[in-house]
Amino acid sequence: MKDIHIRPMRAEEKRDVSAIMRRSFEPTQQLFFSWSSDVLVAEQDAKLLGAVVLKMFPLPGDRKGGLIAWVFTAPQARGTGAGQRLIEAALKFLEEQDCDEVMACVEGYNSSSSKLFATRGFSILSPGEQFRRYGLGALAMWIRAFHFIDIGHFLWVRPAAGQPDNPAMQWWGNWLANALIYLLALWRRSGFRQLSLSSVVEIPLLLAVFLGIRTLSMQWMARRHKMTVRYRAWESGFPLSLVIALAFGGQYPVLGSLYPVSDRWRYRDLLPKLGPVALSGVLPALALTWGAWALSRFGGLGPEASRWINSAMTMGRVLMLFDIVLTFFPFVSFNGRRIWDWNKLLWGFLALATVTLLFV
Repeated sequence: MKDIHIRPMRAEEKRDVSAIMRRSFEPTQQLFFSWSSDVLVAEQDAKLLGAVVLKMFPLPGDRKGGLIAWVFTAPQARGTGAGQRLIEAALKFLEEQDCDEVMACVEGYNSSSSKLFATRGFSILSPGEQFRRYGLGALAMWIRAFHFIDIGHFLWVRPAAGQPDNPAMQWWGNWLANALIYLLALWRRSGFRQLSLSSVVEIPLLLAVFLGIRTLSMQWMARRHKMTVRYRAWESGFPLSLVIALAFGGQYPVLGSLYPVSDRWRYRDLLPKLGPVALSGVLPALALTWGAWALSRFGGLGPEASRWINSAMTMGRVLMLFDIVLTFFPFVSFNGRRIWDWNKLLWGFLALATVTLLFV
């Protein structure tokens, strides 16, 4: 670690640093990468090992925020401490720029990055804590920190949260926001005609069933594996979900998920437990959706029951598409990615069952 030098990036190095970035992130993630005027690089023996991109913006109350927007290292630099040195240098730089708060957006299962911040005085700010701290200025902060499309990423901030958040409140708030956006999507697809009262009742109840069995099943499996977990909402997904609903009448579910309570854990070490927990979250919902399909085809139901069953089948298809099939950025926080990383053959069977459901 001692012979790694951190310094500002020179203009002629941008191409080489870009090459390191492309080796560090998935192609879809690279589409969202952006530079700033403040980039620090890690160098060892005249070779670039990685970089950190920093941004600054105003916060409510005449305060100044600093953002660690991107940090990445070359594959050969893993284990050298280059990432830690970059974070430490970034914190020092932002403090010297008189930033009152320093932020970073980290994907929930990116345990290597979250550990870096947890050990340096950061904590996750829940959606409620963000609005308590910034008021409606939280919305402007989301835009400046690009925390409005990175679904499943959490806002880590130093100074840390002033009070613990409530996982149950996050779950109910997440359910309510999804239900309202789902109803807006139906309203948009109907040509902005008035929604029926039955839909206003039906959609929230069905969504509560799907999200409820998903969460309870995951909690049950986590207890069986003696793993302490808690629910976290994905607040950064709602702006995009709202835009998709109003502009196109489409659904982009923002499910949230269960995460280890501890801030210091390793994803690969817990994957043998996280895989079964993710599997337990999708199996009941997938079975419920297939059951709704079977009833719609062979149940001989009346008009009222048929409408509920068809709504459940439509909702289940969308939820399963996101929670099983899509495993690439920006969908890496859904259960499908955990199952893919744990058992690709099993993921293949589940994906086939889901895709078949879309066309039958």
